[in-house]
Amino acid sequence: MIIKHVMMLPKRCIIYTLMICTAYVLCPSPLMAQYTKLDSAAVFSFIEKAEEFFTDSKYDSALFYCQKAENLSKIKGFKKGLAYALIETGDIYIEKDDLGKAAVSAEVVNNMGIQMKDSLIAAIGWMQMAQVKLYSDKFDEAIPLFEKSLRHYLAKHPSKYAALTYNDLGYTWGRKGELSKDADNLLQSISIYEKYFPDKYGELAIALSNLSTVYYTLNQKEKAIEFAKRSLFYKEKTGDLARLSLACCNLSQLYTGLDNIEADKYLKLCVTYAQESNQEPRMIHAYVTAAHLYNTEDKPEAALEYELKAISLLEIRRKDSVMLARRYFAAGVVSRRLKKDSNEAMTYYNKSLNILQLLPDKVNLRDFYLELSNYYKENKNYDEAYVNYKKYILYKDSIINENTQASINEIDTRYETEKKDNEIVKLNINEKIRLLEIEKQRAIIAGNLLEAKQKESEIAFLSQQRELQNIRIKQQSEELEKQLLISKNDQQQLALLEQGRKLKEKELQVQKQMRNIMIGSVMVILLFSGFVFNRYKMKKKLERQKELLELRNNITRDLHDEIGSTLTSIKILSEVSRNNLEKNKEKSAVLLSQITDQSEQMQQGMSDIVWAIKADNDRMENMLVRMREYTTYALEPRNIAVSFAIDEKLLTESSNMQQRRDLFLIFKEAVNNAAKYSEASNVKIMLTGKNNDITLTVEDDGKGFEKVAVSSSNGLKNMRARAEALGGFAEIISEINKGTTVSIRIPAT
Repeated sequence: MIIKHVMMLPKRCIIYTLMICTAYVLCPSPLMAQYTKLDSAAVFSFIEKAEEFFTDSKYDSALFYCQKAENLSKIKGFKKGLAYALIETGDIYIEKDDLGKAAVSAEVVNNMGIQMKDSLIAAIGWMQMAQVKLYSDKFDEAIPLFEKSLRHYLAKHPSKYAALTYNDLGYTWGRKGELSKDADNLLQSISIYEKYFPDKYGELAIALSNLSTVYYTLNQKEKAIEFAKRSLFYKEKTGDLARLSLACCNLSQLYTGLDNIEADKYLKLCVTYAQESNQEPRMIHAYVTAAHLYNTEDKPEAALEYELKAISLLEIRRKDSVMLARRYFAAGVVSRRLKKDSNEAMTYYNKSLNILQLLPDKVNLRDFYLELSNYYKENKNYDEAYVNYKKYILYKDSIINENTQASINEIDTRYETEKKDNEIVKLNINEKIRLLEIEKQRAIIAGNLLEAKQKESEIAFLSQQRELQNIRIKQQSEELEKQLLISKNDQQQLALLEQGRKLKEKELQVQKQMRNIMIGSVMVILLFSGFVFNRYKMKKKLERQKELLELRNNITRDLHDEIGSTLTSIKILSEVSRNNLEKNKEKSAVLLSQITDQSEQMQQGMSDIVWAIKADNDRMENMLVRMREYTTYALEPRNIAVSFAIDEKLLTESSNMQQRRDLFLIFKEAVNNAAKYSEASNVKIMLTGKNNDITLTVEDDGKGFEKVAVSSSNGLKNMRARAEALGGFAEIISEINKGTTVSIRIPAT
């Protein structure tokens, strides 16, 4: 499982706090009568130095300057300076995992904010108190404090503190298995960073990474990889080696099983950054990632070696109970794969359960009970397997259900509302620009060139704001479309999970019935034997001594023949039952596989439909982008080299919805055929225009096929039919061992 991390506190904006302080100085009160502007500047200078050391992880030096700021603030009676010094001190204690001192500092900050009637300081105090609860795994106590800080001030005043609070609140809900609330708060955090603080690369990167983990938990790996790569992009800008290591490890785990070459590439980067950072937590993460990759590559010995390395460091640190529980759990799984002593695997499982039972962590408990059910099933303990499987279903259904789907749809609605609000802001900006243009013209007519130049500057500034607003609106529109597709995919996932649950329960019930049949058969044999023996004793009393020996021999022969035939019959019935069970299981597996394939095809088809109907995609250059994406998906995993030859004049041409849809489907069919059947090494794609016609050619150097296949293939018939529907034609040329060329010519729009 990918390791999720909560955001550490961001770099504070000292300029911002100095502005607050300056405003406070200009409006003095009796509480601040003793200090001067120079004293204020000195206090915040100390806090700024502390922040610099804090950023470089030099905590002792950072605390030294925080203490100097505190002392000077106390001497001069500068309460606001004291509050911000304590906020910085609390940040450092939380980063150092010294939660006892952090809790004391946070409570003092909160009380000062309330006494000073400073809503921001009070809200930050509640936020830090919530973080202490979060890092102490007291999620139910952390959530009300986060919500209080937002309700009191932060929700109505977008700031870095608000973004941080939304991020940490989302992470807390995620730890409780509430994925929709997790995603909701993370999107709030990301929205604030992108809108107001786009240069806060580190903080934005961590929020994106946390959102990637949500999609991973929902088993949407492609979405998880997308957000993880965006997170890595921002982390590279920060140059923070520890965070870079974490991002690369997460990407390695996401690619594991999908593309192990990419997974290995990111694993090596993860280890390199971890070693350069010289931080023990990053080495633990690197060990866990290596174990995950080796386990997927069927190298259980290496996987167990790295799991034990991670466990050793975690047991020494004793700071991440959830991580340690996962590692015990993983070590048990690998031990079982190595067919070691079953007691060894169960020892690891029990250690994991002892930790997880103390935490309200539904996701890890769900995974644990599924693995334990499989363990008992392999050991033919079907009663325990069924009990643990029901526990797995209980936790799984509480995490991913219809309510989760509905909540995610609510997020989509909020994005649509925000999009409309932005349109209103855009109209207001346009109106301001129009008025400024009028005022500028008046100033020019009046000969006031200085005022005219000032108006021109204001017009330029508002124009820049309008451009930024347009970019944000476009991003939000794209995000809305993605969320709608995700919602539909979630619905399909829920249906598949329900079908899988029913099949699993049926399988366990059949196994239990088989066991009962075997026990009943043995009991029938015992009863039958007792019955025969009683008859033997009765006959022995009635018959003479000479007849007794013959009777005994006859009874012995009869018992041998009858019991032997009965056992043979039972054996035959068992084999027939077992064979039928295996056949049903395979049939079920095939059906599930078909359902999965159809689901993927539906999702891809849905994506194609959405792309085709968007008016923004009417230019051929958008068609080319779509083609390149599909070749990356279809050909590159099969090591088929792709080259494009495009007539640049076509890029500015437009196409209607039907034309681009049918042309793209023809292209997909041709590329898909090359990927599946050609055994080619190279595929060349050409898009040219001539005499008001567009020609698409897909040429491969594969094994080709006989002409008979051309007339019998439904896929090739469909290509011809689509080309004819567009008023053109399709030509397929192929020879054995000489490759295949598919050429489609259609009239331009």
